[in-house]
Amino acid sequence: MLDKVTFIGSKRIGLKALETIYALAPDKLHAIVTIDDSQDVRCALKGFKDFSTAAGKTLIILNKPSELEPVIQDDPPDMCLVVGWYWLINKSLLEAVTNGFLGIHASMLPKYRGGAPLVWPIINGDKESGISLFYFDEGMDTGDVVCQKPFDIRNEDTIGDIIVKVESLTIELLKDNYYLLLDGSAPRVPQKHNEATYCSQRKPEDGRINWHSTNMEIHNAIRAQSHPYPGAFCFVGDKKIYIWKSGVFQQVYYGIPGLVVEVSDGYVIVTCGKGAIYIYEVQLEGFPRESANRVLKYGDRLK
Repeated sequence: MLDKVTFIGSKRIGLKALETIYALAPDKLHAIVTIDDSQDVRCALKGFKDFSTAAGKTLIILNKPSELEPVIQDDPPDMCLVVGWYWLINKSLLEAVTNGFLGIHASMLPKYRGGAPLVWPIINGDKESGISLFYFDEGMDTGDVVCQKPFDIRNEDTIGDIIVKVESLTIELLKDNYYLLLDGSAPRVPQKHNEATYCSQRKPEDGRINWHSTNMEIHNAIRAQSHPYPGAFCFVGDKKIYIWKSGVFQQVYYGIPGLVVEVSDGYVIVTCGKGAIYIYEVQLEGFPRESANRVLKYGDRLK
């Protein structure tokens, strides 16, 4: 039975995972490592501080990922659990922990290895994805899998909806497997590497809408980058505008891509490279979010 588990993570999902393993086996939690990500809108640093104080556990706050190595090398635990950590861990550090590093990856590995694994399935119009509890190795999300849980992606789901699903399933997955990890009886299933797909990280500037795409592609791009992510955007004149909520116009609609062709109560309709899209909620840069019909007018050209 393992006695010393160090938790490494950040964001709300990391905090929920930490709370879960502590509730399951409070005496096994040795230390908590997080990072100062206070500039990120998804930051949960205060929650980590409050938790560590209440639990009486050591909290180590790093300023950069490279600071992790001496923390682990100076006081190696039996196992590290990693949730909400977005950097590779080098070989020497992996070898320093006898029973390894395990983490949650937000896809059904070996699919969507790499960055932004929640965003890309929505952009690609997938109907299902999932989460994986797996062992770290030197590769990018290539280690043996302990357990996986799938979830559906509905046409109206935004990234915020998917995050909620992932958080809930992460708790379930840890409840099902944490004791097995502690007593050494958890399964280890090698991934089918020939079936792997990869996805890249994304930056806020990657959210610009291409109005020459199909209505479904644009709708997928909008919901994949909605709150709490930076948002899909375009320009009307010289003003940057974020599109937060959309829907697909189901009938055929011919028109100039990016043209506002109808303004109604609560929405506008914009033509795309193929078909048209409903826009419900927008935000001019520097202003609050509003109903699209209060910001856009008939004949506006979005670019």
